[in-house]
Amino acid sequence: MTKVTFYKLASNAPSLQFVCQLIKKACAIQQQVLCLVDDNQIAEQLDQLLWEFEAEAFLPHGIGINQKPVAISAETEPGDHHQILINLQGEIPTWFSRFERVIELVQPESVHEQVKRENFRFYKERGYNLDFHDISGREIK
Repeated sequence: MTKVTFYKLASNAPSLQFVCQLIKKACAIQQQVLCLVDDNQIAEQLDQLLWEFEAEAFLPHGIGINQKPVAISAETEPGDHHQILINLQGEIPTWFSRFERVIELVQPESVHEQVKRENFRFYKERGYNLDFHDISGREIK
């Protein structure tokens, strides 16, 4: 069954920087990642951040669902990804359960936080294994 992890970020935390950290960890253990973003502009921002993330770390990635091991996409389909989904959208995709792990980031803006709270409730009511990490007190580099 899919494991779902929520990370609560600080209001000023650069969420895409944290996504880069998550992707680096996933690549280190040879896991494929699909980053589901709201639009192509965010996809391009994340793509650029991954190129600049760490000079000594190469994180192979690209925009579009057919990229491996890391895909950045705003598309409504997951392609053939099934290991880690980082959901940066408000909505939960209908196909989330095909993934071994889903990661949701919670930004403390009231509207965004409420959407993610509803997502948490959705997963919980369906019996998914949930983890919640409040990292709002930590600095994200």
